[in-house]
Amino acid sequence: MTDSFFQDNADEKPTGEIPGLDETAQDSPSGANTGGFVSDEGRMAAIMAYIPLLCFVPLLSMKDNKEARFHARQGVLLFLIELVAVLFLIDAISDLVFKGILIGAVALSVAGIVFAIQGKNYRLPIIGDLADKAKL
Repeated sequence: MTDSFFQDNADEKPTGEIPGLDETAQDSPSGANTGGFVSDEGRMAAIMAYIPLLCFVPLLSMKDNKEARFHARQGVLLFLIELVAVLFLIDAISDLVFKGILIGAVALSVAGIVFAIQGKNYRLPIIGDLADKAKL
């Protein structure tokens, strides 16, 4: 039995398994619970999945290991988010993006004014859909 820091119910015992994955995990020969992993190779691949750039190794090389692929997919998405965040740390790129957004907003405002003068109900791209969802 493994002890948990958080114990919600005394009747429920923690399994250490990832919900929704294959439940073929067994205890290791030493008697310690290995969690939901079948092998140490899967555990190491899952750890590598959360290290930037190394996340592609388990994704490409361990296609048959469900646990490794589960963590690799999450790791790749986290890597992409980190890459975007690093790009926005560069002032020139973030200024360019924000200036592009501002120019686009001004252009859509001018288009809206022109269509209002003409008496047309034209839905602006992206903005029209967001306005409908916002229910203002």
